[in-house]
Amino acid sequence: MSRRPTHSERDKGVPTQPYLALRALFADAGYSFVDLPIVYPASVFVELAGEDLRRQLYLTSADGGEELALRPDFTIPVTQHHLASGAAKRKAGYAYIGPVFRVRPGESGEFMQAGVESFGRADRVAADADMLKLAFATAALFGVKKPAVRIGDSALFAALLDALDLTPPWRERLARAFGDTPRLRKFIASANRQPPAPRSELEDATLEEVKTAVAGKFAATGLGEAGGRTADEIAARFIAKEELARGIPKRAASALTAFLKISGTPAKALAALRTLAKDEKLALSGALDTFAKRNDAFAAHGIRLDGLTFDADFGRRLDYYTGFVFEFPSAANGPTIGGGRYDRMTALIPRSSRGTGSNVAVPAVGFAVWLDRIGKGGPK
Repeated sequence: MSRRPTHSERDKGVPTQPYLALRALFADAGYSFVDLPIVYPASVFVELAGEDLRRQLYLTSADGGEELALRPDFTIPVTQHHLASGAAKRKAGYAYIGPVFRVRPGESGEFMQAGVESFGRADRVAADADMLKLAFATAALFGVKKPAVRIGDSALFAALLDALDLTPPWRERLARAFGDTPRLRKFIASANRQPPAPRSELEDATLEEVKTAVAGKFAATGLGEAGGRTADEIAARFIAKEELARGIPKRAASALTAFLKISGTPAKALAALRTLAKDEKLALSGALDTFAKRNDAFAAHGIRLDGLTFDADFGRRLDYYTGFVFEFPSAANGPTIGGGRYDRMTALIPRSSRGTGSNVAVPAVGFAVWLDRIGKGGPK
């Protein structure tokens, strides 16, 4: 495959007239439209969005054998564009309208998506409020006047994990499961298990002791690694497996269970979260103060707080989200508008995929509109 077609090439013949009002809305808000390739290395989507996305990709191969994918969304390609076209930390806003390709049971695998992405704004709370306000304006453009919007906070859940007595392997496992509530509750239920029976003489060994034991085995057999893994890697995996097998402390399980049940308007949810933090003696003041400031920013932007529902267990099932997230009323098979904050993505973009951009985290927030779900005939 010698080059990658742009969406303008791919979309010849697709009518743009119905979306002129949407283009105008995004442009008036300060976002510049970008024209991006359709085909990318598949690895960039899997590494940044998680293995869950791999099952939804349309894959092919380049002449040299590299696995390629039709773009499943715009957020990652727009981030690559931002990094390749200037200083990573600069303020910039991008907009797009074009096709994306994703396996969706019961729906077409090729569909039109629009959206905006904002980079470099250090005033995160105000940026979140601006983004949600623009999402409301977008919904209104399609005739959706009073949507019941669901919001969540990945950063708040991360702060809760940090405040609890959890080992690193458990923090990582629970963080990755956030947004998949049944799976998360299954992990938490492991707190009720009895400790597993000892399986080896290394049951309570330290990492260094396990490294020494594995290195000894390698020396005795003359091997330098096993299954492609070094002694250090095998030791680290062994320790992590042992820590996961011990389950979650009961106090942590109780706090997590109570947290996941919190739901209601942002004001009521904040009160419940502060009560939980006080009762469980959890260091959540920073995350809760940000929550409160964001509520104030929403109100200052004219967003009715009683039209929002905060669900503590709500997270968008893509690994790159780091903070405030939101979704507008779901269609039969998914949201009509969805987005949130993804500050760490610029630091995670593989070097080969980000041009000359520096490997730094940059404040970023955005949303996407599933045009096939929100309105067949375009904006009203």
